[in-house]
Amino acid sequence: MAFRAKTEGTTRKGYIMGNANPPLEKGKITFINNHQPPLLDGEYVITVEQKLQNKNAAPSPAAAINEAYTNTKRFQVRGERFSIDSTEIESVFPPSNSQGEYENVLPHIVFSRKTLPWERTAHDQADSSWLALLLFDENDPIPEIQNIMVGDLQRSPFPHEEGGANQDSTLPGTAVSYLDISLEYSELMYDPCMAIDIPVSLFNNIVPGLVDLPWLTHARSVTPEQPARMGMAETDDISVESAVVVGNRLPEPNTKCTVHLVSLENMAPYLPSGDDYTPADIKLADGSAAEMVRLVSLKSWSYTSVDPKETFTGLLMDLDKEDGLRVFAINNPNPSDTEADSYVANGLKMGYTAMNHHTRQGCKTVSWYRGPFVPFEVPPTIFVPVPNGDPTDMPIQTADEAVRYNPETGMMDISYASAWQIGRLLALQDKGFSVALYNWKRSCTLATVMEFERQLLEQGVGETLGLTAKAHRDDPLVMHHAVAKFIKTRLKPYLIKEPPEDNDPPTGRQSPPAEMMPDITPTAFNTPQGNTFREGD
Repeated sequence: MAFRAKTEGTTRKGYIMGNANPPLEKGKITFINNHQPPLLDGEYVITVEQKLQNKNAAPSPAAAINEAYTNTKRFQVRGERFSIDSTEIESVFPPSNSQGEYENVLPHIVFSRKTLPWERTAHDQADSSWLALLLFDENDPIPEIQNIMVGDLQRSPFPHEEGGANQDSTLPGTAVSYLDISLEYSELMYDPCMAIDIPVSLFNNIVPGLVDLPWLTHARSVTPEQPARMGMAETDDISVESAVVVGNRLPEPNTKCTVHLVSLENMAPYLPSGDDYTPADIKLADGSAAEMVRLVSLKSWSYTSVDPKETFTGLLMDLDKEDGLRVFAINNPNPSDTEADSYVANGLKMGYTAMNHHTRQGCKTVSWYRGPFVPFEVPPTIFVPVPNGDPTDMPIQTADEAVRYNPETGMMDISYASAWQIGRLLALQDKGFSVALYNWKRSCTLATVMEFERQLLEQGVGETLGLTAKAHRDDPLVMHHAVAKFIKTRLKPYLIKEPPEDNDPPTGRQSPPAEMMPDITPTAFNTPQGNTFREGD
């Protein structure tokens, strides 16, 4: 199914919907029609002309001036065209290689550069995005990705390597591609790129129409409630801006789908037009009908849209059926059952399942595991076990510390250890959290180093400089500033070698008077590297 949009005199000028300059509100998302860049990608010429002229009615020959000075400069605004740097892509949805109930989800891709979709155009009247997402499923079928060169997007022979002779293009004789691929600065015909060949009938059915393009791209400005969560400073004007391209086709249920981010630069004549989406008459240069359309594929990923019965909701509903997916349990153990059978039955009733467990030492065993959902009511507050059972101990630092061992049965419970490890991996996968955690650790390290230096300076020169402990508490850097001032104002003449006067022998460095130097008692201490230093070295 492909979605089609209907416009009624809609125009796009790059303004935020409803307010050109809305105030930033924490915890809000602002949707923006588009972020037009100041200049589109391409070559530009700037010409400056200055005229000097004496406009007096009858100037003297010496004062008659009528001259013009012209200066011309050329420059190039270059952006992505035949490939996109992976760092520009923030995320895709549905996630790559995932399975889920996606039959009501339009695929979309998020770019970290807010102007990227509008840096080129499809050359339609609305100046729409040059990017589009095309969704293919197994019934289409899915086109094969081809590794080609830029020159293979046009018909003429071109050199396939630097200094090489012209060779034929791989563009099929029945295919069309971009109407204009005039190379820009630093682009070469043998630059690599990826492309897909789409049958014209399929292309007309799934490609966005000209009226769709303005609706399939937008920008977002997110102002989080907790900037530190996103790795940002605690300021009042922090916002994260990104651009989003959305597909126009929903996947069929229970099928594998592939999404291609394609370039539609200068492809407006090949796109369906009007509110009735009249297919374009795509012809070859000789006037015959084309059979294929070749497009540059800038990014692709696949996912599976599963049957609704196999989704989380469907599986959960099946748990409440006698013949469904209810977890096996022994409700009425026989009197002849052994103690081990009763123990296993009790574990299953509590929601546990036996899992193969590979220990850190390489041993293989079977351990109990239970997820967050249990078949009985639990207290509203659950206390996670801490090492040694002492709540004053340090928090858990490794997953092994959360493993529970039952010496009576020889079985381990790895539920909390698994939850700890999964939570840790999910947290570190979050870029904002990882950056915030790194910044926090770095600030703690710097604070520790500064405090260590302060204590050394206080022990060595604090009394000499007349600094009290209260001054340190009021300003942690007061000791550093005082020592720096002491060195600059009183020790500098003795630390810098002055040039000798005429006829005087070089004296080298001089020692300051003893009364100027603090009384530092040498004290040895070890560094983490094992080297031994003394205060005063």
